[in-house]
Amino acid sequence: MRHFFGIPDEEFIRGDVPMTKCEIRKAVMNEARIEEDSIVLDVGAGTGSISIEAALAAPKGHVYAIERFDKGIDLINENMKKFNVNNMTVIKSKAPEGMEELPALDAVIIGGSAGGMTGIMDEAQRLLKVGGRLVVTAVTMETGYTILKELKGRPFTYEGYQMSISRYRKAGPYHLLDPLSPIFIVSATCIAEGE
Repeated sequence: MRHFFGIPDEEFIRGDVPMTKCEIRKAVMNEARIEEDSIVLDVGAGTGSISIEAALAAPKGHVYAIERFDKGIDLINENMKKFNVNNMTVIKSKAPEGMEELPALDAVIIGGSAGGMTGIMDEAQRLLKVGGRLVVTAVTMETGYTILKELKGRPFTYEGYQMSISRYRKAGPYHLLDPLSPIFIVSATCIAEGE
């Protein structure tokens, strides 16, 4: 049975931790090409919104969510309970630490690197199966540049784009557009065994 992405943002328990918005999650999940038995890693999991979507899409697979902040870990655990997700492991760590013992992966989604992109990419390259997907999001131009720099010379084919989303907001009898922050999305496919 096909899973459709896009749990409404207000369904997640959020607090003040940044969360990838619904429209962006749809694009990221589509790029990740998660199957029902996929093994997935979400780096910089935040509230767990992407991890939860991935776990629901892969009921016969497993999702690993790495998050370094306690408040994020708490929210991920709360959201796992709310959405009845049992095929997910939360790892409290600043990546690339916490990636060492993971199994071979079908997809790696990087939503936060805390300045450790080189080490995260090294581990992602080692862990991804041939044909596995890497999806990286960036809200700053510097992170977007870092992603492209890191992919050069690695065994990946890749492409990217920038998304700008505006949502309707009712204003009396009219509708206005409320813009979300633009985001860069880079997706890559692993074409050779990692080292």
